[in-house]
Amino acid sequence: MGGRHALRYTGQRSMAADSSAPPRSSDTEGSDTTVPAPALQRLWFALERRGWAFLTVVPAHPGAPALEAATAILEAGAPYASTQKIHLEDATGISPAEAPRRVLELRERVARGERVVAIIDSVLARPASLPLALAADGVLLCVTLGETDFGSASKTMEFIGADRFVGSVTFPQPKKKGWLPSFRKKKP
Repeated sequence: MGGRHALRYTGQRSMAADSSAPPRSSDTEGSDTTVPAPALQRLWFALERRGWAFLTVVPAHPGAPALEAATAILEAGAPYASTQKIHLEDATGISPAEAPRRVLELRERVARGERVVAIIDSVLARPASLPLALAADGVLLCVTLGETDFGSASKTMEFIGADRFVGSVTFPQPKKKGWLPSFRKKKP
């Protein structure tokens, strides 16, 4: 994830979490000895109550940090999914023709006993992502505070179906790099 990001999960209960490093690969097994932050562990268990095998992370608006949310889920679940592989699928940029094939591939992974966390594009910008959201056991909405407008989040939930959402993860608005206030000196 590049750095530390504040992450807030809103489902049945709100909780804050810090996620630090991305998983070393796209497949994670529970053999990692690193213990995630307590809030990330609570996020994992909040998701566990839904009994999912295939979870989709969808940004509420184009550019929301869905990858960061997905890697936080993998980090949180690594110590607890000791007998199950968790696969991170980057399905961003998917084409309409590719979507059905990708859904089948992910369902095959689930049938083999794996869990899948798939990252998709905003369905507002790329409707071809919808089949993955609809095929999943649950969808996690990724929101950026100060950037995601209510209309985008509402439309995303409408297109996918509000009943499919297990909660949302919120991130603070990223600080703009290289931005410094400009001060003008008064000319003498």
